[in-house]
Amino acid sequence: MFASRFAIALVVAIISMAGAIVSVNYVIDTKLDSVARVNVATAAGSAEGGNFLVIGSDTRAFVATADEKGQFGGNEGGQRSDTMMVVHVEPDAKRTLVVSFPRDLWVNIPGVGMSKINAAFNSGPDTVIATLKKNFGIDINHFVEVDFKSFQGIVEAIGSVPVYLPYPARDEKTGLYVPVPGCVSLNGKAALAYARSRGMQYYSLPKARWLKADAVPDIDRIKRQQEFLRRLVGVAVAQSLDDPITANDVAGEVLKNLTIDDGLSKDDIFALIDAFRSVNPNDSSALDFETLPWATGPTQHGLSVLYPKDPDWRSLVARLGGAKGGSGTSTTSPSSTTSPGGSSSVAGVPTTTSTTRASTAPGGGPEISNQSQLGEPVPIEAPCTPSI
Repeated sequence: MFASRFAIALVVAIISMAGAIVSVNYVIDTKLDSVARVNVATAAGSAEGGNFLVIGSDTRAFVATADEKGQFGGNEGGQRSDTMMVVHVEPDAKRTLVVSFPRDLWVNIPGVGMSKINAAFNSGPDTVIATLKKNFGIDINHFVEVDFKSFQGIVEAIGSVPVYLPYPARDEKTGLYVPVPGCVSLNGKAALAYARSRGMQYYSLPKARWLKADAVPDIDRIKRQQEFLRRLVGVAVAQSLDDPITANDVAGEVLKNLTIDDGLSKDDIFALIDAFRSVNPNDSSALDFETLPWATGPTQHGLSVLYPKDPDWRSLVARLGGAKGGSGTSTTSPSSTTSPGGSSSVAGVPTTTSTTRASTAPGGGPEISNQSQLGEPVPIEAPCTPSI
């Protein structure tokens, strides 16, 4: 469980936005040499575009004080990548595609066997990269990792980020508690609790009790994280353009907390800067966020898992340069079919599938599990108002 998992894309985006300020060039020059590096077997880059694997680790290895242990938990050993994104950047075309991979995807992990995709990181970044290549044919050119503390620090560097909550909200596991709904500005600690949430609850005034908010917790969390990232980038851009000192603070906070591959250079960072430079948080077309199409199906060893939804996942992965014609991939999902009614099945078992239709939930967020019992949502106000 971890929300910062998407954090790294956010991290990359933020440093990109801050890069709009010339002075950030100096920050990157002086601090890049001190960034933690890891030797990772990445693919050679291409002039046409590259793939950045951005993951957030749930490791607590950084925990050193009682306060940190109380907030982040103790070091339980091992690590998972409960949020995993591939950021595909095409510098010349100024196009950026961010694809989230649900943590519960059932895949073939080299050297491990069939398991949930988030378990791959327990064997290190090379195993994650090999897993994406084996199952989806995706080449990874660069690797970036961030943890809980890093995510919180990034938000604190810019102050706060606005999010829309249609009802009073809480998550007892992450510590999220927002008693007054609406357009709420989250500081670093609250933002981390929001981004980590897989047990979101909304308070129903008609029923006078808390109700489960998410229909599919992992998928709904991804939706919240993507929207949060868009907002975070927008705030970082606006503040950095107005205030070079803030730009330096953000870039410095990002760099000091990253773990990156040996080959990631300043030129690569500025390629990201160019790709993210024009992001408008109210324009959903400015950054293309997608989630790998998924389907539910048979449990595995008593675990609820998701399967890549065939053939839908192939067309999206092809945009990342993978699964061309199916060569070089190993399909990990059982065969799936789609009935005339739109439902699909995996190995003959009825499933619930992902969808690309626009959300009908308040504010365009995740569909709400108990919407009919929650009453009318509060109005959406600026700066949370979505674009038309």
